[in-house]
Amino acid sequence: VTKIGNLKKSLRFFEQVFGFRVLRHEEFESGCEATCNGPYGGAWSKTMVGWGPEKLNFVFELTYNYGIDGYSSGNDVQYFLIACPEAVERARFFGYQISYDFGLPIIHGPDGFRYKIVDAVAREERFLAVVLNSTDLKKTEAYWCGVLGATKFKVPPGSPEDALAIGWKEDQCYLVFKTGEVDHAEASGRIANACPQVEPFYEAAKASGQGEIMNTPITLPTPGKADVVVTILADPDKYEICFVGDVGFYDLAQPLYDLIDWNLREKRGADGAPPPKPTQKIQLATDITDEAQLTSFLQLSASSKLALLDFGASWCKNCKKLLPFLHTISTPLATIDVDEAEALASKFQVSAVPHFIGLNPKTGETLFSYVGSSETEINAFIQKFSS
Repeated sequence: VTKIGNLKKSLRFFEQVFGFRVLRHEEFESGCEATCNGPYGGAWSKTMVGWGPEKLNFVFELTYNYGIDGYSSGNDVQYFLIACPEAVERARFFGYQISYDFGLPIIHGPDGFRYKIVDAVAREERFLAVVLNSTDLKKTEAYWCGVLGATKFKVPPGSPEDALAIGWKEDQCYLVFKTGEVDHAEASGRIANACPQVEPFYEAAKASGQGEIMNTPITLPTPGKADVVVTILADPDKYEICFVGDVGFYDLAQPLYDLIDWNLREKRGADGAPPPKPTQKIQLATDITDEAQLTSFLQLSASSKLALLDFGASWCKNCKKLLPFLHTISTPLATIDVDEAEALASKFQVSAVPHFIGLNPKTGETLFSYVGSSETEINAFIQKFSS
């Protein structure tokens, strides 16, 4: 699972260089309950791309967050190791950067990801490994093999000889860990695995006391498609790991070769397009940055049943997209930039934007908390607690 800043650029790269195709595409109005799209609460999309169906192939899940055009890259993912020698000449023809590591070509794709190319192998799965840094190979092996039950394999060609290769089956894509510092930065994604039951992995991780439990087993709906059960863990280096129940997942993952509505995405400011423009000048109630200003705002709003806090950020396109709607409401409203009011963001446990908090202005009691950018859902909360 990788975060991308421009779906058009990513698909162009994968189609031109590797011959991937879109297997399925889904749009969501608000952030994933299991943070599949990262710590972002607004609209997002995911696009599965690869050589064939997810049940039989390693594929990429490309997650795009509306309003986020790029992410700072760390050093956690070193490269993807792929047996696809024909990709080198394709990449060169289309102008992508190619470097070399001990004679092996590395193709540089969008969003800072790299793809190391080796000769064809005698197996169907051409993805050989995802190569990652590890601060302690012994701890990594103890968690992945000792706790989660993965198997240790011989490192594939094109990997460091002293690295650790682990996986579930010999003919599937491995995870190869090499010694190095780990900085996940903003671009970090996660490793997803389909399995018969997610609960055993959750219970094993919980009992071990190693790593972290990011999400206990939960059911995630996909509109018009199958629900899936997932649990999200993190290893000692905080690599996020998703285990998803294969019954619902394989139903969900049937390749539909979905068409992508590029006109709709452009209107919403996606893939490099400008953010939607307000249709009129916006006059919001007040901007606050600290506790004293919040107290004053609540005192001024005391005649109302509801006071609304709008946590956003200057870089958030979804926040800007909501401005015309917010101008139409009569509820007392305060806008809070999370980058300028970190203490308030921490107090209200805001980790994704846009995030709306409804308060009782007389008591300061939190009446509701909503993460997302659906005008219908925001208005429903306002109507419920204003009446």
